[in-house]
Amino acid sequence: MTEKLTMKKLSDELEQLRTQMQGLEVRLQHHLESKLESALAAAKSMTQPQPASNAGLLTSIDAEQRQRLITMEAYLIAERRGFEGSDPAQDWAEAEKLVDYRLMQSSEPMHLAPRTPKAGKKTTPTVKKTDSRKKADVKTAAATKP
Repeated sequence: MTEKLTMKKLSDELEQLRTQMQGLEVRLQHHLESKLESALAAAKSMTQPQPASNAGLLTSIDAEQRQRLITMEAYLIAERRGFEGSDPAQDWAEAEKLVDYRLMQSSEPMHLAPRTPKAGKKTTPTVKKTDSRKKADVKTAAATKP
């Protein structure tokens, strides 16, 4: 009988712990989402075009903002692999490289990439007509008029 009470008590405690854990996971998720949103908003505001008088501001951010971006990126790297199987220092180093690369890209002038045709769409090369071909087209058109 005492064994059954103990198992029942342990089962109840386990259920309470599960409930507490779920609550903590929800709170953590909300906290991370709010931090990510604020970091994304900060990053977006840094990359939006500024008037010419503020052009120099795009090329630099303060060390604290950079640290926050690196922290968020390192977390996302760890999250993508399920928080298993890697060294946090390695995640940090990779995050630093990514953030620095993005910051360098945002400080350089934008260059448009060449347009590529959409999949399934035929592209025909345009041939520039020479003067003699234009004259031949005019003669053909004049000859076909009634």
